Amino acid sequence: MDMYTNLLSDIERLKSEKLKQFSKGILNTKLDVIGLYTKDFRFLVKKYESIDIELIELDKFYELNSLYINIGLKQCKTLNEKVDFIEKNISHIDAWAITDSSYQLFDFKDFDEAVPVIERFINDKHEFLIRYGYLFLFNYVKNPQYFKKITSFFKNSDFYYVVMVEAWVISYLFMFHFEKTFDYLKCADLNLDLKIKSIQKAIDSYRLSKEQKDLLKKLRTELRNSAKK
Repeated sequence: MDMYTNLLSDIERLKSEKLKQFSKGILNTKLDVIGLYTKDFRFLVKKYESIDIELIELDKFYELNSLYINIGLKQCKTLNEKVDFIEKNISHIDAWAITDSSYQLFDFKDFDEAVPVIERFINDKHEFLIRYGYLFLFNYVKNPQYFKKITSFFKNSDFYYVVMVEAWVISYLFMFHFEKTFDYLKCADLNLDLKIKSIQKAIDSYRLSKEQKDLLKKLRTELRNSAKK
């Protein structure tokens, strides 16, 4: 049996009908879903990391597209190759989980190397390329010296999965730089929906104290009241 036939056999062996029914709605993909648990997906990426990805049938079902992107990125030797690979194949990324499972494969050396790629992706027109750009910020949210640059990337968007990842990143900034993030969000030129989502994600975190969450709830009320005026 060739490697691709083995891959399909492994997918068939590992697939879960129960997970399939649950995942379809969560992933919000137009493709059919087989249903693979994360640990099994990672097992397949590692086992077939040397496969000729051109053998993988794209847009047949979600898991094949996700394997293609993850394995393809692992096979790229340089950062430029990875950027080109993603831009070339963005039409095959139609679910947030593909970006979220693969963004760490870019492994930037440092923030200065990451910034041009972040800017390039965030200023793109494709929802999931933009999402990649914001996902890269998670590698740097802890460092206070990057706070100002990170917050300069946030802007209003009509894309749902962009707004959600922006709110997610901002919620992490609250965890590591509460006062600075509080002051930033209060005055930022961002729409109410993004601000409220950011606050809610921070409130949902176990890493913030009750006092911090109370301050965020108060800010949320203030922002809503201000928007009504």
